[in-house]
Amino acid sequence: MSTADLTPDAIGNARANRGLHLLSWLLSASLLALAAWLLHRYLGAMAWRDVTAALLQLPASHLLGALAATATSFAMLAVFDLLAARSVAPRCPGPLAAFAGFAAHALSNTLGFHALTGGAVRYRIYAGAGVTAGDIARVVGLASLGVGLGYAVLGAAGLWMEPAIAPGWGRPVGGALAALLLAMLAWLARPRTLRLHRWSLALPGSASAALQMLIGGIEMSAAIAAMYLLLPAAIAPSFVDFVPIYLAALVAGIASHAPGGLGVFEAILLGAFPAEARADVLAGLLCYRMVYNLLPFGVAALALAVFEARRRRSPALERA
Repeated sequence: MSTADLTPDAIGNARANRGLHLLSWLLSASLLALAAWLLHRYLGAMAWRDVTAALLQLPASHLLGALAATATSFAMLAVFDLLAARSVAPRCPGPLAAFAGFAAHALSNTLGFHALTGGAVRYRIYAGAGVTAGDIARVVGLASLGVGLGYAVLGAAGLWMEPAIAPGWGRPVGGALAALLLAMLAWLARPRTLRLHRWSLALPGSASAALQMLIGGIEMSAAIAAMYLLLPAAIAPSFVDFVPIYLAALVAGIASHAPGGLGVFEAILLGAFPAEARADVLAGLLCYRMVYNLLPFGVAALALAVFEARRRRSPALERA
């Protein structure tokens, strides 16, 4: 189809989409450039022997706590897919849905491009169970909604408690965000459907959305705790003060489109601490990347390899 065949509205929409994509990539490039500059400054002023010493001094109990928090976080992420599959494709086996949720998040958290990576992993797993492409997209949409609600719940709670970095304005902003969440629950009291062209998604009711908020709050709290436990007690702020710092670093990392937010996440967390504490923070970050990113990534990759091997040995699954 040539440009001449398009309607003015279609041409306008295409131009708007190109503009949004350009803006997104400009934002990503700016975040990556700023992160690279900050990391160059921070790492240049740091002695690596101090980082090594901080790693060796990390208590084993804190490392075990971070592992437990990571397991809790990924278990809740798996539950999001389980609930979404029960709503959209009830004939899909529950363990398969939970596995799809875990694997999708474990790989996309490390590789980046959550929508593309997580969507591809879920399609490969769900398609073998006879779930259609449209229903897979709906599962992804509902699971992503749960994750987003987790961000919102922790953001509202953290700001409402008015951490040290948000004096005077944290409580009003947190209260406004909490009010928006309550208004959303009231709006979902009646059946609602999200429509995008020919694609539709039945939104969860108030009870289901409230459950997703609870699960999302637990998941995000566990993810934050995994990093928080790896900070030395001498430099760690209160957990309430750390919540908005972590969320800001996480959102910026996602916006950068860098794999796992690598570089951007680290730059923001390092910048939140004084220069004399950054070697200890970097040691915690290195442990966090291994515990929360590389370990689940390795487990998911191995589990997917076993899944594919079993699938190839089963002619029925291969035809599906």
